Order: sequence, then C-alpha cells, then structure tokens
Amino acid sequence: MKRVVLLVAVLLIPAFAQESLNKPPAGFTALFNGKDLSGWRGRQGTYSPHAEALLSKEELTAKQAAWNTERDLHWSVDTAKGEIVSDGKSVHLATAKDYGDFELFVDWLMVNHNGDSGVYLRSYPQVQIWDVDNPREVKNGAVDIRFQILERAST
Repeated sequence: MKRVVLLVAVLLIPAFAQESLNKPPAGFTALFNGKDLSGWRGRQGTYSPHAEALLSKEELTAKQAAWNTERDLHWSVDTAKGEIVSDGKSVHLATAKDYGDFELFVDWLMVNHNGDSGVYLRSYPQVQIWDVDNPREVKNGAVDIRFQILERAST
C-alpha cells in the first residue's frame, strides 16, 4: 500500500507554516510543495464522482477548465509561509492525481474562532474539523480529538 500525506486545507490555513514543517514523515509523500498549486485541481463539491466518470474526455476537459478557473479565483499559496489559503467561497481543492489505497496524515491550524472546515475523502465522506469551543458544533458532535485518543489509550 502506498502511503500518501495529504497536506491540504479546506476553508482553513494548514499548520505547516514553515518549510521545515512541510516535510512528510518517512514513507509518506507530500502532496503540497509549499510554493504553488501544482498537482491540485478545482472540483465542484456537489458534483458526483460517478457522474464525472461518465463524462466524455471533451466534457471533462471543459468542466475541469471551469473548475480550475474558480480554483484560481479563490485558492492561493502564501509562499512566505508555505500555506494553502482559501477564501471559502468556491470549489474544493482536489489532487490532480487519483490515488488507490492510502494512509492519510493531515496537519491543520484552526485560524478563526468557531471555524468549520474539513477534508473530503474521495469526495465523500468528510472528516469534519470544528472548533470544540463552539457550543453549536459540540451539539453536532465536535470533540477534542486529543481527549478521544487519551481516553482510548487508557482503556
């Protein structure tokens, strides 16, 4: 099984602000180079992967060009910090390459109080990232993952 590290943020700024932090653990591959969006494509979040797979090559090329135009309007790279930045108003960011089996290793930084973000795995399901200090999100199931890990380790 090939292991891949997904260093991407959706509606947030990742926690690998320094280049030294943008280095994957041994055996992993970094998908973000810290400089630009090479290897990334725009993808309409509500578009079915099944419907996308049924498109002709020409139809897919046209849709992808439109999605990438939206990507370029709303996603950028802060090269001084090596961060992917989104204004949260457009298409999702997806890897240009399709991956088979993978192990996901993600770092993120919640930059806004009451933030709401996540990482979609093959379009669906979403690994939701909520601010655990927000009572509304606690009602939705937000918990401090560090607590869950420590709780499981003690049982």
